[in-house]
Amino acid sequence: MYPLVNVNSRIDAGLMKRIAIITMFIDHATLCFLEVARNADGKRIMDTFAWGRTLDDIGRGIGRLAFPVFCFLIVEGFLYTRNRWKYLARLLIFAAISQVPFCLLVFPNSQKRHADTIFTLAAGYLLIWIVETVAKYCRLDKYLPAAHGRAESYSGPVIRLPGKADHEAVRGLLALIPCGAAAYGICRIVKWFGCDYSYGGVICILILYLFYSVREISLVVAWAWLSFYNHNELLAVTGFSLIWCYNGKRGKQNKYFFYLFYPGHLLLLYLIRKAIFGN
Repeated sequence: MYPLVNVNSRIDAGLMKRIAIITMFIDHATLCFLEVARNADGKRIMDTFAWGRTLDDIGRGIGRLAFPVFCFLIVEGFLYTRNRWKYLARLLIFAAISQVPFCLLVFPNSQKRHADTIFTLAAGYLLIWIVETVAKYCRLDKYLPAAHGRAESYSGPVIRLPGKADHEAVRGLLALIPCGAAAYGICRIVKWFGCDYSYGGVICILILYLFYSVREISLVVAWAWLSFYNHNELLAVTGFSLIWCYNGKRGKQNKYFFYLFYPGHLLLLYLIRKAIFGN
């Protein structure tokens, strides 16, 4: 079964990513100049004028669109990339590059551990890779999504139960043990490191992957989960609605633009705030 696609929609992956980048910039600019920036008296800028909080709510609300889109594109990238190791390495490299600008912009005075959003995306990517590997080992991969038109051969070991009846249900239960352990372990790690969106983001990616073939279910369940994790993510319905309109096409996009834009805009916003407010 292939995921539902809106063939009449003009929303391809490239356009969807550009919209997400714009809303992410609005979100981070709002956070930078209204919530984190302080005036000479130490008050947040959003508290220094009448419509400050309303303006902050609007800007941060617009930004809720971005994260679900990036989670979905991680799943798309996992399914369609030619080299999964290079994809994971690219995520980790740019996550490391973005770490200092992220902390300077969002948590300039915090002594706690914090990690940027790309680390969360990389953790979710790793988890769905583990799930797929376990499913193939247990000969259950027919239940998982695959790239359209691309049959992947698996030459690794498989589990075979003794006896005439090789029960699929038993193999399914056996698969739950390592998959559950991997999900728990990765969620604990991202929480310990203080990754942005934490385990909420990791599980969101897992949901979008597991139900990828039935987009109606994947979007509703992922939105419900993300909203349960953080009530502010109720506004992420905008992002999930955008995914609903996705036509399944890659569109025009530069592979490295987002990876360069993410740390670049964080650093730029921080330097502007530093120049204006000194903090």
